[in-house]
Amino acid sequence: MCRCLPTFLLFLLLIGSVSSCDQLPDTPTQGLEYIELNHFRVEPTLVSFNALDDGFKDTTLIFQVFTQIHNSEWIDHFGMNIKNPRTSEILEQIPLATPTPDNLPIDFSTTFSWQTNTINFEEFVLELYALDVFGYGISHQATIQIDGIASDPPIILWAENPSPVEIPTDDTTVNIPFKAKVTDPDGQNTIDRVFILFENEDGSLLVPTPNILTDTGLGLDEAAGDSVYTITFSINKSNTAQNRTVLYYALDKAGLSSDTVRTSFNLIEP
Repeated sequence: MCRCLPTFLLFLLLIGSVSSCDQLPDTPTQGLEYIELNHFRVEPTLVSFNALDDGFKDTTLIFQVFTQIHNSEWIDHFGMNIKNPRTSEILEQIPLATPTPDNLPIDFSTTFSWQTNTINFEEFVLELYALDVFGYGISHQATIQIDGIASDPPIILWAENPSPVEIPTDDTTVNIPFKAKVTDPDGQNTIDRVFILFENEDGSLLVPTPNILTDTGLGLDEAAGDSVYTITFSINKSNTAQNRTVLYYALDKAGLSSDTVRTSFNLIEP
């Protein structure tokens, strides 16, 4: 004898197969209620250290999280994730105790700590989430920024670029790397950007806006995160012979500038 599942049980099995957070059905069916997290906020979202009040030290920051939970009786998993804002990598997972079931809205608050140093510049995302027994969920996010103390400017250890370079006579394009090795006494994460400018023989700047070197490991930058910053320029037969000075300098996140390092860049006829 064939035994068929009751229609209601079959409906539950179908719902239970869905496990994607933040992908709720457009229209709830059969009066099913969903978890809601309203009035979400995190305090503070910006922390700024200064040398006079905070000094240079390891420290622990405490953040408060607030929300109002509706339909808490449906919560099966409840927690927070700390994420890298650029890659969405989860840096830390923080499980939270499931709130006491209540058919009325619940005001919820909790705290979490973050180990850092007063010279650190950091940014991360706090994600609060709740999942029900069927795998449906909701989440909210807040970006938290930590501005540390930058007491020393960055230092350019060396800078280099090919010179002289012959101008191609055919349709060849020549890619030329400009590189600078940069460090910062307060830590590499305090480096903001590394720049170059081109100075003409009369002392004027070729372009007033500086170009930005990167340490991404892309193009002619040999390795990401090795503190060697690179930018690539291309020349072809349309270029003309010229003698210029390259000005390399770096800024940290507090706006302090390194000394300027100068190299020559000469384009010559073959």
